[in-house]
Amino acid sequence: MIENPHQVSATVSAHFLHAMLRPVRQVRNHAAVMGILSEARIAPELLDRPGARITREQFVLLYKRIAFELDDEMLGLWSRPVRGGTLKYLCLSLLDAPTILIALNRFLRFWNLILDDYRLHMSRQNGLVRISLAPRHPAVPVTMLGHELMMKLIHGIVSWLLAKEIAIERVEFAFDRPAHAADYIFLYPGEVTYSARESCVWLADAYCQMSFKREKHQLWAFLKRAPEDWAFTMFNRGSISARTREYLETRLDQAVDIQHVADAFHLSVRTLTRKFTDEGVTFQSVKDALRRDVAVQRLSKSTTSIAAIAMDLGYANAAAFCRAFKQWTGSTPTAYRRGDDRHEVS
Repeated sequence: MIENPHQVSATVSAHFLHAMLRPVRQVRNHAAVMGILSEARIAPELLDRPGARITREQFVLLYKRIAFELDDEMLGLWSRPVRGGTLKYLCLSLLDAPTILIALNRFLRFWNLILDDYRLHMSRQNGLVRISLAPRHPAVPVTMLGHELMMKLIHGIVSWLLAKEIAIERVEFAFDRPAHAADYIFLYPGEVTYSARESCVWLADAYCQMSFKREKHQLWAFLKRAPEDWAFTMFNRGSISARTREYLETRLDQAVDIQHVADAFHLSVRTLTRKFTDEGVTFQSVKDALRRDVAVQRLSKSTTSIAAIAMDLGYANAAAFCRAFKQWTGSTPTAYRRGDDRHEVS
């Protein structure tokens, strides 16, 4: 059986790897890029594999290392660098705010002093608070990772101030649905839509009216772990994909099909299939994504034999698992282990 299945972290698409490295490549040489990858414990070979995945831990290490290398806490994604220490002073300005709404007002005013290409705007309607990222002029390009991180930062800081992860009513992005959209269930605990006029996040006004109490020593711990505490969500329980992953985590070595899941959720297979379709996935794609993530985690962190991993994931043999893994990532499980050919298929 898989150890501590509910502790398994999701992996994310190579989109995040390449998007974070892009500003570095513009101002640093190849050796610097290789050094960053090494410190983030990411095999350089993954750069050439479109289906590559990185773990949550690798994402955080990569983010920290690039922020340090560029002296930019937003990774060179905006027209002006966000120098080291900026987020500390931003968060300090929030600690004595009487409510989340006032803290958000300060958050917006702070960023609007820094950003040249965009401005943050807040409005309230129908019991919701909308925070949008509006371009200051029509020619401003949409940097996908910048928009992803800003929406995530807003949600992450509000959740930290309230000492609990809050739900998001909706996130809208000013770009078309990307190939890595399935990763968003681990980032945004709510509905995500695309092709909007502006990227924005909608929060319940009830959260924004809440008071909070946070101390400086708690802030230091939050900043030390950043972006660990604000980049990832615990789980988007409103998503049928996420609920299915959670159900499957302890049953990957069993022959679970869509009928089992439908019965567990008290739904018909037809209704469950429609819900998957609404989220742009299928039952099999959700199951395979979970298997892939568990496999990547274990290949990255353990020396467990590939045959044992295959068995834990419900495959009849290692060869079947290797075929599936190569289909998911473009790489064999052995090659994924940082090129260490000591690990055999069986």
